[in-house]
Amino acid sequence: MQSDQKFQAEPGIYPNLPIKKYHLSDGLSKTGACRLNRSPRTFRDFVDNPRPSKATKSLQTGSIFHIAMEGAFDDECRVGPEVKDRRQKEWKEFVKAHPGKICVTPEEAVQIQSMRQALLQYGPAREILSEPGRFEVSYYWVDQASGILCKCRPDWISSNQLTIVDFKTATDATEDEFRRSARRYHYYVSAAMTIDGVHAVTGIKPERYIFLAIEPQSPYLTAAYEATEDDIELGREFIRRSLSTLKRCHENGTWPGLPEEIRALDVQRYARRHEKEEGGSNSQDEVSNESTGEWWE
Repeated sequence: MQSDQKFQAEPGIYPNLPIKKYHLSDGLSKTGACRLNRSPRTFRDFVDNPRPSKATKSLQTGSIFHIAMEGAFDDECRVGPEVKDRRQKEWKEFVKAHPGKICVTPEEAVQIQSMRQALLQYGPAREILSEPGRFEVSYYWVDQASGILCKCRPDWISSNQLTIVDFKTATDATEDEFRRSARRYHYYVSAAMTIDGVHAVTGIKPERYIFLAIEPQSPYLTAAYEATEDDIELGREFIRRSLSTLKRCHENGTWPGLPEEIRALDVQRYARRHEKEEGGSNSQDEVSNESTGEWWE
């Protein structure tokens, strides 16, 4: 099978599925659910025109850190020469000489290995990851209510399927800032989708979903946060809305974008909400996305 061909997954567990095939395979993931939440048209555009996420510095660091945590850095990455600019001929020639590999600078390699060492020395992480478990196992299942194929790929899951770990690189891993990121980037949806996915496939319901957050700069501060039942239920509501929206789109053959109506700008309302968020409010009402209605039905 060519690496760029779509992987046709059946419900089940795939321990050694390459990440590229996972991304190209059918199945609603957390990322897909978030695209649906933005608009069905956004979701459909990515289905029809698959493309990698924008390679930002933070995204690249997070991706390489995940590889390092798996112990696969030496297999998948190559440390290149020290250069001032990646546009230099020396760097371009190095990248060309290592096709299919992730090329990093010596400084980036030290950063990634320092992050890995810091996390493994952090008490909660050391305790959890000392248990038998596996990295990057892919799970596929059919949602019973909608009949839609879904998928998830926990960063790490214990061999008994009871504990899941989600590695996060965070500019600021302190409590309030990480909670703000969890809200903005829908980390609670990842928790719900992964717990329910593993349960659907194995019959075993995971008991803990732990976020291990690490800052990508010295002194590489690390923190651990566990998804609460309220977080998980909020994520389930999000997923149910996404699945319902996706089912209607398939049935109707329509993939709407944003509301086709003139709405009030209401800058003051936005400012008030922003002030509440800055004040540290974590109410579930504020987590909901008001653009996720059924205005297009």
